[in-house]
Amino acid sequence: MIRKNRAGLALIASLTLAAGALHAQPIALPELPRVDLRTHTPTQMYTNQVVLSVRTATQSQLDALLGLVESVWSERTGVGLMDVQINRSHLPTLTKLGIGYDILIDDLQAHQAQRWAQMQRLEQLDNAQPRGAGVHSDAWFSNYKQFSDIISYFNNIAATRPDIATMSDVGDSLESNDIYALTITGPDVAWNPRDERPVVIWNGGQHAREWVSPMTVSYIASKLVDDYGSDPRVTEILNNTRIVILPVINPDGYLYTWSNDRYWRKNRRNNGGSFGVDLNRNWGYEWGGQGASTSPNDDTYRGPGAFSEPETQVLRDLALTFGDDLVAHIDYHTYSQLILWPFGYAEGVQTPEPDRTFFDELTTAMSDEILDVSGVFYNPIQSVDLYPASGACTDWFYGQLGAKSLTIELRPADGAGFGGFDPDPSVILPTARENYEAAKLFVERTTQPVAFDFSLAEIIEADTPTTITLSVSDVIATHIPSSVSLSTRIGSSDAIKSTPMTALGNNQYSADLPAVPCGTVVHYGFLLETTDGDTVDYPSTDEFDALAQEFSISFSDDMETDTGWVVGGSGDSASSGVWNRMDPQGTDAQPENDHTPGTGTDCWVTDGLAGTSLGDRDIDGGATTLTSPILDAIALGDDAELVYWRWYSNNTGASPNEDTMLVQISNDVGNSWTTLEEVSENAGDWVETRFRIADYVEPTDMIKVRFIASDLGSGSIVEAGVDDLRIEAVGCSNNPADLNGDGELNFFDVSLFLAAFSNQDPVADFNGDGSYNFFDVSAFLAAFSQG
Repeated sequence: MIRKNRAGLALIASLTLAAGALHAQPIALPELPRVDLRTHTPTQMYTNQVVLSVRTATQSQLDALLGLVESVWSERTGVGLMDVQINRSHLPTLTKLGIGYDILIDDLQAHQAQRWAQMQRLEQLDNAQPRGAGVHSDAWFSNYKQFSDIISYFNNIAATRPDIATMSDVGDSLESNDIYALTITGPDVAWNPRDERPVVIWNGGQHAREWVSPMTVSYIASKLVDDYGSDPRVTEILNNTRIVILPVINPDGYLYTWSNDRYWRKNRRNNGGSFGVDLNRNWGYEWGGQGASTSPNDDTYRGPGAFSEPETQVLRDLALTFGDDLVAHIDYHTYSQLILWPFGYAEGVQTPEPDRTFFDELTTAMSDEILDVSGVFYNPIQSVDLYPASGACTDWFYGQLGAKSLTIELRPADGAGFGGFDPDPSVILPTARENYEAAKLFVERTTQPVAFDFSLAEIIEADTPTTITLSVSDVIATHIPSSVSLSTRIGSSDAIKSTPMTALGNNQYSADLPAVPCGTVVHYGFLLETTDGDTVDYPSTDEFDALAQEFSISFSDDMETDTGWVVGGSGDSASSGVWNRMDPQGTDAQPENDHTPGTGTDCWVTDGLAGTSLGDRDIDGGATTLTSPILDAIALGDDAELVYWRWYSNNTGASPNEDTMLVQISNDVGNSWTTLEEVSENAGDWVETRFRIADYVEPTDMIKVRFIASDLGSGSIVEAGVDDLRIEAVGCSNNPADLNGDGELNFFDVSLFLAAFSNQDPVADFNGDGSYNFFDVSAFLAAFSQG
């Protein structure tokens, strides 16, 4: 939002930051229970047990099957395909009943032992390379984490960013383990106080064995906080929403899955002869109906009464404290890749309009967002279309409170076998990343009147108008197309100019940032009106800034044609995943598209084909080298910068985060090399990187650059990409404060400015607003100080 009292804003921001630091401290954690992976031996609970994909054709077959199984693994329980855990001794009975099956896990005990050994090894790697003090670390998500690790991770978020994150103990479980919540929201501002913002609740870990769930909400929590202030979309979300995240609402059950029974589902209620209540059948809306068992031995046992369990009471009471401010909620589970909306309590129940259409469109959009990120499909359906389940969390949030509530069943897909509740840890990060994108969309669609999207312009070309294209999506309100405008303010001036934006169709609009001299900052934002009579500003609490610079490009390669790049180096030994220029096929590790905007398709990528599995076409067996043609950096001198977009992934597979990509530069046609960077970042996206060449080597006309991607670890999945490389200089060749043009800034330039200002000479109108005042003096001094 463009606002005139900038000094007042700065004062308010500093005061609220200080206030936030006072009240949003992390909390003192008790000594949380944990298992010592080095010495703990998992209980031998699964001897002679297998996991099957079974096919029943009749209700009688299903009833007979359910009487034999140890546990149902599928999200759906009904006639048809299901995954079940069963004793091997019952296989002849299944055959006799005419129930077909495929074996997914032939020896569940051996499978668990193998997984445990893998987690021991990964924890050793974690301990050898502890995460830094920052808010977010992709490396932390290379392995499943115990309850104490998750809560400490959340507490670190609040400790690192107390201005926007608050940790709370919100209640106790049946066994007196604390249940924690992290609240994330932007600092207070006078016209948008924190305690009046809408609330969105996300919870994980309601079912104990679903370990991907707490990991996913942990990723979403730390990534939101990490992206605040640098990602305009996230900043806008957090400046207008309170997001409350509970990573594990069933701590007793979760702890039990680490110490005793890996596949335990319920809480740890002693029923007298059996244990556990299914918390997701214990909620008070339509409790006690279909899909909830009255048998304490059953995995879906509903409990003796609605809200009989402390865990459901804690989340219920927390939700009620927000009153009408609570607008949305997601309950994260595994598995089956589903996005489910209410209702689900009985066969034939329908979500009433207009909410049915809203949920259908919302979940379809979230599914599309996930598909765009990773190529993985999550099926968006009403809960009851899967199976009836009464007493579910989502039904209560929607039916009782009116909050837009969803259940998301995370990866893997139904019938995953070795995946299921216990997928390889390499599943964690791609699952979390795709759901982070869907979670942002969910907040926008449930809290904001309209949603905005545009490419942030932070550096613009000097003396040239810059076109900005804005997309507007109606969410809760409907925008008036003719009201969409671009607001700009130049330099330190308070003068705001509003420019109507041109409608391009499909809810897209364009307008130009003004042409300004090099070194000038253009502050800008957007404004529109809705049919409800409301005015919406974007951003809501600040403004975007674009610095005008001069661009000089001596070389540019979008990789769409062969310009002389060479594949291969003296140290190469990779047996697969060798560099290749092509339109890449997307996987969890490599990009679906190149970086080049518009019609670009090709880039350099390691192999580029998807293959039959994630590790089928990645780098294996050593290094693969990509070397540029000879580049000339002399023309741009010491200001020459090497700029390129890179993709890198090494955080999947059995040995994640063990490898790096080396980027080197030579100024003598490759006779000697200097390292620019050793890439270990797993951004899951194209990342722009730039280096001032003179900081590393003397600029010459014999520059070469090479990218060496390697798989030196055992079991790592490594993919890399390079696109849109150029040599350019960015800056101001002639500082506007150099009024006498002698290439130096000194007393004579100041004297000339003061004389011009006194005579109201146009050369002294530094901010270009047609007036001669303090702001021109300020702009001149800013340019002078920048050199």
